[in-house]
Amino acid sequence: KGMGGAGFPTARKWELVAAESADTKYVICNADESEPGTFKDRMLLATLPHLVIEGMVLAGLSVGARRGIIFLRHEYSLEQQALEEALQLATQQGVLGPDAAGSGRAFEIEIFVSPGGYILGEETALLEALEDRRGEPRNKPPYPGQVGLFGQPTLINNVETFALAVTIIARGADWWRLQGADGFEGLKFVSISGDVNQPGVHEIPVGTTVAELIESAGGVVGGKSVKAFLPGGASSRFLPGERLDTPLDFESIAAAGSMLGTGAVIVAAEDRDLFDLATSLVRFFRNESCGKCVPCRIGSHHAVTLLDRVADGSASPGSLDELTPLGQTLEQTSICGLGQVALVPILSMLEHFPEEVPGA
Repeated sequence: KGMGGAGFPTARKWELVAAESADTKYVICNADESEPGTFKDRMLLATLPHLVIEGMVLAGLSVGARRGIIFLRHEYSLEQQALEEALQLATQQGVLGPDAAGSGRAFEIEIFVSPGGYILGEETALLEALEDRRGEPRNKPPYPGQVGLFGQPTLINNVETFALAVTIIARGADWWRLQGADGFEGLKFVSISGDVNQPGVHEIPVGTTVAELIESAGGVVGGKSVKAFLPGGASSRFLPGERLDTPLDFESIAAAGSMLGTGAVIVAAEDRDLFDLATSLVRFFRNESCGKCVPCRIGSHHAVTLLDRVADGSASPGSLDELTPLGQTLEQTSICGLGQVALVPILSMLEHFPEEVPGA
C-alpha cells in the first residue's frame, strides 16, 4: 500500500503507468509533507535520502520514465541539502545518468521546491504547481497515471513508499510479509507527538498497537491516562483511549472508526481540552483551503465561526448540530481530500466526547 495516506496499492499504480504507451513519462516523489503531526518523511529525507533516490530509479525503470522530480516542502532546507548531496553521489556512482543503475536507460532526478501550502500535498494540485499555475486540485478522472504532468503519464508516490520499495525489491515479498506483528505484514514509519515524553519517528512492524507505540515514546507525560488519540494525523478521526489496543494497520484502524492516513499518531492526555484541539485543527483546514470549491471555502469558515462562538458563549452548544449536515455537504461536494475531511476533527470529537463542549 502507498504510505502517503490513501493506501492505494503501489504495484497497481506502477502497472497503470507502465501500461501507458507514451514516449514521455514522469516519476514524482511527493515530499510536500504538510499535515499537523506528520514528520516521518522529513526524517527519511534527512537520514536515508539514498533509499528515496533508489526507489525513484527503480520506479522509473519499471514504468518507462526518464525523469524524476522530488517535490519538496519549502521549509525543508536541511533535507534539501541532504538530498542534493545524495543526488550528486548517485550521479557519480552511475545510479543516475545516461546508464542509470547499469540499465542501459537514462534516468535523472531534480528537486522542485514547493511554493508552500498544505493543498500542494494533493497530487493534482502538486502537478498544477509544477506547471507554473495556481496550486488547486484538478477534477478526476483523468488520473495522473494517464494524464499527469504536462499531459503525460505520471507516477506519484510519497517519500516512504519509494524508500520501502527498495527494501521489498532487495529482500523479496516473503521477507516483507514476515516483518509484521501478530499475523500482519510489513513495516511502517510512524511519527508520534502530543502528550508523550519522547515525540519522534519510529519504524514499527505493522500490527504494533497504539499502546505499544506510546510506550516506545516514553509513555504519556506525567504518567497520565490517554483521553483520546488521532491515529493518522490531523485529517483522521479521534478515537477514545479505550481503543489503544488497536493495531496500527490500515484495515484495523478503519474498523476502529478512523484511518491510518499519514501515519501520525497524536496523543491527548486526560487533561487535554479536546474541543479546543479539534477547533484548532478545523481552523487549520479553513486557513489552508485553496478556495476553489465553494462548499469548502464557505463551509469551513462558517464552521470555525460557529465553534468560536460556542467557545465564548455567544452561541449555544445545540447550534453545533448543524455541523453534521455541513460536514456531509463538504464530504460529498469537495474536489479534494482537504474539504472532505475539514470537519472530521470536530465531528469525531463530538461523537465520542460530547461532554467536552463548553456549556454542555
